[in-house]
Amino acid sequence: MGKVNRVKEVLKIALTTTSAHDIGIMYIVLGIISLITGSAYGALIRDQLTLNNVGAVEYYNAVSLHGIFMIFFMVMPISTGFANYLVPRMIGAHDLYWPKINALSFWILVPAVFMSIIAPLFGPVNTGWYMYAPLSTDLQVNGGFGVTLIEVALMIAGVSSTLTGINFLMTILRLRKIPFFKMSLFTWSFFATSILLMVALPPLTAGLVMAFLERMWNLPFFNAALGGNPLLWQNVFWFFGHPEVYILILPAMGLVGEVLPRAVGRQIYGYKALALSSMAIAFLSVLGVWMHHMFTAIDSDVVREIAAATTMAIAIPSGVKVVNWTITFYGGKVRFSALTIGMIGFITLFLVGGITGVFFPLIPVDLAFNGTYLVVGHFHYMVFAILVGLLSGLVYYFPYFTGKWFDQELARTSMFMIVVGAFVVATGMSIDGVLGMPRRYAVVPAPIYQPFQNLITVGGFVEGIGLLLMFGTLLYGWVRGPPVRSMDPWNSEQLIGVPDFTLRPVALPLSFGKEMDGTTPEHRHGSYFPSLLGLLLCFPPLGFMLILAGVTIPGILMVLTFIGVGIAWLYNDYFKQIKPLPGFGGFTLTKMVNATPAGATGSLGGMENPTIQENGVEIARRAKTPVLFFIIAEIFLFGSFIGGYIYDVNETPTVASLPRLSVDWYPLPLIMTVVLLSSSIPAHLAYHNFLKGRMRMFKILGTLTALMGFSFLMGQVYEFTHIVKFTPQQDVYSAFFFTIVSLHAFHVIMGLVLWTITLLRTRITVPYQLSTGASYYWHFVDAVWVVVFTMLYLQLPIYHP
Repeated sequence: MGKVNRVKEVLKIALTTTSAHDIGIMYIVLGIISLITGSAYGALIRDQLTLNNVGAVEYYNAVSLHGIFMIFFMVMPISTGFANYLVPRMIGAHDLYWPKINALSFWILVPAVFMSIIAPLFGPVNTGWYMYAPLSTDLQVNGGFGVTLIEVALMIAGVSSTLTGINFLMTILRLRKIPFFKMSLFTWSFFATSILLMVALPPLTAGLVMAFLERMWNLPFFNAALGGNPLLWQNVFWFFGHPEVYILILPAMGLVGEVLPRAVGRQIYGYKALALSSMAIAFLSVLGVWMHHMFTAIDSDVVREIAAATTMAIAIPSGVKVVNWTITFYGGKVRFSALTIGMIGFITLFLVGGITGVFFPLIPVDLAFNGTYLVVGHFHYMVFAILVGLLSGLVYYFPYFTGKWFDQELARTSMFMIVVGAFVVATGMSIDGVLGMPRRYAVVPAPIYQPFQNLITVGGFVEGIGLLLMFGTLLYGWVRGPPVRSMDPWNSEQLIGVPDFTLRPVALPLSFGKEMDGTTPEHRHGSYFPSLLGLLLCFPPLGFMLILAGVTIPGILMVLTFIGVGIAWLYNDYFKQIKPLPGFGGFTLTKMVNATPAGATGSLGGMENPTIQENGVEIARRAKTPVLFFIIAEIFLFGSFIGGYIYDVNETPTVASLPRLSVDWYPLPLIMTVVLLSSSIPAHLAYHNFLKGRMRMFKILGTLTALMGFSFLMGQVYEFTHIVKFTPQQDVYSAFFFTIVSLHAFHVIMGLVLWTITLLRTRITVPYQLSTGASYYWHFVDAVWVVVFTMLYLQLPIYHP
């Protein structure tokens, strides 16, 4: 019974915890599950290319899902797990800025992984991990629901990652107890990663929505016969895809910045250069770098040259890192340990991967090698470097996780096998690529390539044995290893004068269910709502999938279930058993409800210090920063659809033969536009009166704003039911018209929900942060409509040059 009770307790903690410490451990466990799954698919790939045992359909399933699991569900969750576990401790925070949103982000990912595991049971996934159209949109190529489940899984994973990015940005900006240039290099690297999560994931979500709608509802975004363009998917995907490379590798670089100086016993060389180079990589990666993936698909030399130049430029901050890491070895004590092997292996793999990558910004060389295994080899050098970096971090922080030591000899052997196996695999791929072997083939096309494919399989076997030995060593150490006797297991402070954490542990292990400092919590006040809503976030897209497939009632019930749980969480956190606060006199908030650790902020499951008095106006104004981050993410989401429309109608040859969409912009749409844009006036005045403490005027003007927004929505309902005569499936014009206008309407609904919650909250408390969110978000929604109306209704020439 003791073990059963322990399992129940662990499950209860998992489902209710909002501690970044616990959530970080759960992310790492989820990532390891995905590593096992992705490795199994990798073994199938090697089986087919070595022994020809698998068959084409199963082989392409394996190729697609191997990449999806390793990139989206192994590296990203493990990196985020390390960030949850380490960043708060490193900056002196007791949790993330929004603990409940952090828990929600994790639980969103769980059904995404599960759907990806079961997807092949519902149809082939022969798309590649990049899911190019028309492979991902044509049901005659990939029938069934397999690809659709993958699309839904990646959509909700994108939502999870975007929320995570904003949460970490706010945590580092608002909760750190140390100056910027005293932050650890891992914190710097995840700060840069968080910026990329905020701007790169929304375009992927937009592209997946377009692919989902074309696949399930025949909206021709990528169908050239009706004005769509398959290259649109490539642009949207690689706009995400190349920043994604740095989303993957920056956390591993940060771990190297922590482990390397402790492994060699001297401080890192060039701290500021390493910190700022992470920010430079984040900045450069969202410029024109993504287009180097498309040199064979772009017919403009100017665009190619811009992409080549930005690709070469981004090598500079990466080179800065390699030079500083290498210099750090000088003057240190280089011991033949698992950590040192991991550091040398990471730097070497990254360096060779970068050297092989030098070929691809050179346009003539890229045109020759783009379709060969050299691309695969280059990419695997980089991802194996990431794997080695993450494993080195796992080895270093293992004594903190478990309070136990592991067998150093076995760890050294396993790390050596992993690094050697990784080199053999990536080198075999690169040699076959130089020889001209095309990628994406289900069989080896010529005997000259087979010896190196066999070599890749041998390397994969060595690497796999090394991984099994590594995890076996750590698991055995966890169960039977000798206990750690010090709060500083690696003598970090003695070796380099810098402790591992700003928030120092008082007891080890820092394991699941403990506080940040290792103590056992006296009371738990967790909630099931974040985990429940996270698990159910897949219900709306799955519900729409069923509705579009003709299974209407279950689909509607899935959507309503999600909405019901969301309302229940909202009521529980914002309206249930809340004590009224003092009025607006003096503009002072004396006590926030549901408060927990000091320093975090109030809405969206956040916290506020229950004892420190704060100026209410200042609280409202400080809420502008998170609202701005959400708006930036929304700009990239809307920008992907708007940019997709402009790209398709101006770059697709078949569009010239299509009639321009006949849209009535007068009188109803024009009247609705005037009403919506005018609603920004009472929204602005409401917020102004709120800051002045005039609550009655705030309520009146806020209600007027909501009524005007609701009138706009009702006008749109009438327009789409009585005025619009074309269908979404007609051509690319109508597809984008319905999609963009509906997306905007959804955001109007979200704005109305936000205003409603804010106004209802005024009955029981002073909604400082909600008022800021409602006002600024409403202005954003109105600004987007200016673009939508002028582009889709007025069809101004600026959008159709």
